[in-house]
Amino acid sequence: MTEQPAKRYDPHAIEARRQAAWRARDAFQTPSLTEGQPHKYIKPSAPFTSGNIHIGHVRSYSIGDAYARFSRARGDAVLFAFGFDAFGLPAELGAIASGESPSDWVSRCATHMTGQLQRLGFSFDWDRSFLSSEARMYRWSQWLFLTLLANDLVYRGTGSVDWCEHCSTTLATIQVENGLCWRCHNPVQLIQRTQWYLRISAYVPENDRRSQELAASGMWDESSLASQRFVLGRVDGVELDLRAPDGTELTVFTPHSDALAEARFVAISPKHPEVERWVANPAVLEQLEELRSGGLQRDSREADAIPLIDTGHFLSGPSGDPLPVLISPAVDGRFGATAVLGIPELDQTDAVIAQRLAAQVDAPVQAPLRAESALYEVRPAVRYRANDFSISRQRSWGTPIPIVYCEECGTVPVPFEQLPVLLPLDLKPTGAGNPLAERADFVQVDCPRCGGPARRETDTLDCHFDALWLWIPACVPPHERERPLGEIFALEDLRQWLPAGRLVAGSDSGNFVFDQRIVTKALRDIGPLSFIADGEPFAGCLFHEMVIRDGRKMSKHLGNVVDPDELVERFGADTVRLAVLYAARPQRTLNWSDSAVLRSHRFLTQVWEYSHARLADAEALASADDGEPVKDTSEHLRLKLSTWCETAVEKITEEMQSLEMHSAVRNIMRLFDRIKDFEKRVAARQGALRRADSDALIDALTLLAALLGPFAPHLSEELWIALGHNGDTQLPWPGVSSQVPA
Repeated sequence: MTEQPAKRYDPHAIEARRQAAWRARDAFQTPSLTEGQPHKYIKPSAPFTSGNIHIGHVRSYSIGDAYARFSRARGDAVLFAFGFDAFGLPAELGAIASGESPSDWVSRCATHMTGQLQRLGFSFDWDRSFLSSEARMYRWSQWLFLTLLANDLVYRGTGSVDWCEHCSTTLATIQVENGLCWRCHNPVQLIQRTQWYLRISAYVPENDRRSQELAASGMWDESSLASQRFVLGRVDGVELDLRAPDGTELTVFTPHSDALAEARFVAISPKHPEVERWVANPAVLEQLEELRSGGLQRDSREADAIPLIDTGHFLSGPSGDPLPVLISPAVDGRFGATAVLGIPELDQTDAVIAQRLAAQVDAPVQAPLRAESALYEVRPAVRYRANDFSISRQRSWGTPIPIVYCEECGTVPVPFEQLPVLLPLDLKPTGAGNPLAERADFVQVDCPRCGGPARRETDTLDCHFDALWLWIPACVPPHERERPLGEIFALEDLRQWLPAGRLVAGSDSGNFVFDQRIVTKALRDIGPLSFIADGEPFAGCLFHEMVIRDGRKMSKHLGNVVDPDELVERFGADTVRLAVLYAARPQRTLNWSDSAVLRSHRFLTQVWEYSHARLADAEALASADDGEPVKDTSEHLRLKLSTWCETAVEKITEEMQSLEMHSAVRNIMRLFDRIKDFEKRVAARQGALRRADSDALIDALTLLAALLGPFAPHLSEELWIALGHNGDTQLPWPGVSSQVPA
């Protein structure tokens, strides 16, 4: 064929044109649903307002966006939107560092991050985005708190919590990483403190049962299922009731049902609801209080250093031997807040504890204890590490807890009709203490019950609590968001979109998802989400792994951060998006290197320039005189090309349905190689492409442009237009009518 001058690939001009066109036609606005129309709510993760998006965000949203575009191309109505997770310690510390109020910091960060995401061309419905720190949004948290409180699923309690002295706040389990605070990386302690708790234990067994159904659905990838199993921390075993000389009984658990006679001690969690019964001795009680108030360093929680409190009590063991009763937080991390048999022969932790307590294990015990040993009823049992956790924090930048303390009435919930309890926006925390507690205009209030003087709760809700509902408001049209929440839950729009068809989030989201599943079941039973019969907020779930560089997690401290803005400026958004999908399967850690970017940019450049050159050739052939008919010698090659295209569509469609983006991209690249190979084979056989060959080539390139739509949407749509198709509607998936709604 005649070599045509290549039309240069200019990603910035292409992307600017397509993004302007998308804005002009509101291409990604959530459609109104019609009866029977296939529809899908694709839930992306909610980013912290951290100031900048990072390459992990790009990976996560590239996966979700590709799936959203694929679904639209196949004719589905799609809701693809998110809210910023704007409360919490990260935003507060960012504001302190910049010397401004958290409200101003969050607003500035959200605006900047939105611009970054828009330049990448993600097809979010931006009209439905929100900040969790907006009063009309955090009233959701306050409503949820009061609703769960009224149903005994939120409660005030005193117990052992993880405490960061440096940040002056309690931490949820998810915020403790290798014994260190997730934010300041200082050691975390276990202390005793009065807190508000979320009673997830009421629904943990159902989460366990339902997990089997999620696995059977095929819509949850193994990584997401594994995360739920890990958070659940299920341990199968048996339980039995052991008796003390005074007749007191304690139910104990062990996973070693065939080794009951090997038990050498009983260990009780300091969080066990009956632990106080075993500390009547003042000296023992003092040790327990010291453990609770003095704190326990997380880096001292190995079995050879973890605190052990000998209660001085004994229980008659299954073998008839006396078993000393110990209190130790070593129980919690393995079995939850329970009591367990220590079996050194089968458990390394128990072996270390037994060595430390050899004297007590061998201590003589009065004969009556042995005499009372008898046959025990052994019952199948399950224990879970997942347990109730603290949801209140001693920080000012968070959802105010809607509770008032009155000397006459005690603890009084704020009435629903008085929500939201407003957070002062002019607070400027310094990192020391809780400035909210120093604001008389916030703290001093009339009791909503008796009208007398009272004070507000000055702890705020942890942003983990906000995350329990962050998947719901995107389903609410913006003009409906001022309604009372009772009316919002009754909206047909919300009920049609829920549950979400697919959640796409990082592999560190397991705790959030587990607790969202818990609360959905609670609200199903309470009533607002009764239409979600199985109590599962997400029909499908994909957890992708993190992006690392040089074998290490990216961080500014290590100097190995990749700046998405710089990559977009240099190569264009399509290249960056394609690179993060091409480099690795979602379930594998992406070890960043420039090679994936260079490979993707080279591929897109070749597709662009090759397609335009062949389009020019096709136009030249169409205007040329056909002359004398010649024998068709390339029909079998055209059939082969058609087979290649059909096979590619079948494979890529299947991979897109299962979110195997990595494989889909590679099959698209393979198809492009075969298209070029077709041309070479035809040229080798007959010297040049004839009209029928050129038409087949253009058809194949048109199909390639459509397949590229979810991955490089700007380039694919420009090619689609150049190849003679309408650019004002949704680009259809191959095999789907071109009349797919915009």
